[in-house]
Amino acid sequence: MAGVRLFVSGLSDVGRARETNEDAFEITDLENGQAIDADRVARYIDVADHGVLLALSDGMGGRQAGEVASALVLESLRTALSDPEQKSVKDKLEDAVLRANRAVLNTAKIAQNHGMAATLTAVLVHGTEAYITEVGDSRAYLLREGRLRQITRDQSLVQLMVDSGAMTPAEAKRSPNRNVVLQAVGLKNELRVAIARLALRAKDRFLLCSDGVTNLVSDGELRDIMTDSDPRMACETMIALANERGGDDNETAIVADVSGDALAIADEFESVTSTYEVLQAYDAMKRR
Repeated sequence: MAGVRLFVSGLSDVGRARETNEDAFEITDLENGQAIDADRVARYIDVADHGVLLALSDGMGGRQAGEVASALVLESLRTALSDPEQKSVKDKLEDAVLRANRAVLNTAKIAQNHGMAATLTAVLVHGTEAYITEVGDSRAYLLREGRLRQITRDQSLVQLMVDSGAMTPAEAKRSPNRNVVLQAVGLKNELRVAIARLALRAKDRFLLCSDGVTNLVSDGELRDIMTDSDPRMACETMIALANERGGDDNETAIVADVSGDALAIADEFESVTSTYEVLQAYDAMKRR
């Protein structure tokens, strides 16, 4: 599917308070299954028939278990999505995440890995569409026509409380429970994978980031950084800002610009919502 191109960069930092970086990210050209080195540099990638995967995972479990979990999630996802098996993109993406869940659960049986798990947020650019999948609370945003929109929904305790009216968004931002997730890859056998589809527009810009960024940098600041900087500089700026404010967690960001003759130009009156379709939702209220 010619005519769509990404200009992408990523950066991960251990932060100021942790000894180990349990975050991981990967950018993969699914045409050949090859990971693209975009760490601290920006790369152009032509989106071929099988698409390009942007993926971020935040490990948990302490010591080195979280680091193992996040790396395993990304490796498993890349391997599954590079399989030429003919399925719909949505089904293939869901199967890949469930396979990653089984891989982490099996590895967690080893004593030193007990209790490990990881979040996952991924954007699969396929033709003129993007498929967004999420487990946990790492986020994906879309910048379009100067407006920044969060296109994932945190699967967290504080988001559940906000949705139920028990807490305001401002209170959620300050809550000591803001890092408590309701599900993660490798936490349980049962997993509900949230998947959405987005019709791409020329000059769309994606941001994927871990909570080490979003806990310390506001959405307004993210929008300003994304608006004023190229992908590499945007990643560096938001992570530097999080570190200036304490850097109490690992911090990871991926920024990707979308371009190409195959894409329509965004209409200033067209909402992101009108181009965004939830294919499979995670409903925390039903799962309690």
